[in-house]
Amino acid sequence: MTGIAKRIMMCRPTHFDVNYSINAWMKISSRVDKKKALKQWEILKSTVEKCGAKVEVMESEDARGYPDIVYCANAGLVRGDRVYLSHFATPERLGEFVFYGRFFEKLGMKTYYNKEIIHEGTGDALWFGKGMNYLLSGVGPRSEAKACADIQKKLSTKNDNFQVVAARLVDPRFYHVDTCFCPLDEELAMCYKPAFDSTSQHNISNYTEILPIPEEDAKRFACNSVVIGKNVIIHREEWLHGTSH
Repeated sequence: MTGIAKRIMMCRPTHFDVNYSINAWMKISSRVDKKKALKQWEILKSTVEKCGAKVEVMESEDARGYPDIVYCANAGLVRGDRVYLSHFATPERLGEFVFYGRFFEKLGMKTYYNKEIIHEGTGDALWFGKGMNYLLSGVGPRSEAKACADIQKKLSTKNDNFQVVAARLVDPRFYHVDTCFCPLDEELAMCYKPAFDSTSQHNISNYTEILPIPEEDAKRFACNSVVIGKNVIIHREEWLHGTSH
């Protein structure tokens, strides 16, 4: 495998909690052990660094009232020094873009925000395929189809004209692309195929080889992994045993 992520954003879980339910997995009745959550976050950060990536930490003390800001894959979509900030589908997360935008601008990056188009960043769009020159952009409960053209317009440059591949999500359990698709390198990607409609499944296979993920492992978020060089940080790995890759 070739490397994908070398610089990773993480947000400290200062205000992490479950105060509402905006997806099939969130339960308001769940109690958050904040000390345990912080410890797990620190272990993840250390693991990412040991795998060779630099971690850029976003502090969130001033983001009180936004418990989900810790899920910063949804901050925006990055290409080079440009960031297409997320405009969230749910009112609970709408205000997060202010904090994310401030963070990226401090890093010297150019940000774009379109309040007329719903799109939830890297949670719903992933670079894949040869040269990582293709963008699989989700169309479904959290991102609109018209975001594809706007992303192309804002993030492409004269020397970097990538192609956007729209993918329609059809299973409410897998409401973001990063819950059911994970590029491992330029030629191979993990994918829970039933999360996409048949046309999208076909289109994805035109640009990358698919390593199919069983439903039980998809429900354990096998695709919601982090790839750094030849390392894959994954929640569960039982399904990997016996594979040919």
